[in-house]
Amino acid sequence: MLHWLLTVVGKDQPELLQKFCGTIGLMEGIFLDSQQTVMAGNVMAMYRICLPRNHLSFARKMFDEFEEKGLDISIKTLPAESLQERPCLTLNLRGQYRFSIDHDIRMILESHGAVIEHLNQSYLGQVEEGEYPFSAKIRAQITRPISKANLLQALYRLAPRLLIDLNIIGVNGEQEPFDQEELLNKHQQPEQELIQSLAMSSLLEH
Repeated sequence: MLHWLLTVVGKDQPELLQKFCGTIGLMEGIFLDSQQTVMAGNVMAMYRICLPRNHLSFARKMFDEFEEKGLDISIKTLPAESLQERPCLTLNLRGQYRFSIDHDIRMILESHGAVIEHLNQSYLGQVEEGEYPFSAKIRAQITRPISKANLLQALYRLAPRLLIDLNIIGVNGEQEPFDQEELLNKHQQPEQELIQSLAMSSLLEH
């Protein structure tokens, strides 16, 4: 993961700045902190972000395109050691929206010992076929040992046909391997069988 401090200066063009932030989101970037000041028709914004390293070349290409449109973008690479003081998780969700789903997501994560650092959430309302009205990108610090399987089981109950991409990242920045296909098979079991499976898993963990 890359840990960048971005400084963006230019004329106050809200739509252009919104597209810039949206582009970072499309590259699986996560905003850890943001500040924005508008004065005399000009804007200065600072964003502290995490970005997967495999998007480095594309990110620089897109930043060049935004500079051609009038944004002055500077990048400061922050020390890698400040990025991973403790294990963390990244979570991407897509699916149907329902009232209070964001609150339920937060409660599930906190009950598993994950403290949310940043949450990007969007609801599009009416969408075309094949698109998803609800999406969320979350980064959270892990405060105690966590069972990825149990966390996913809880998240899958949030809404029907919810798409989940969960990564747990260790202190050294490496992602933990996990067989999600096995979990999906368990998730399709009848409810009573699933409850028995979770109870047995809990007993084995203790």
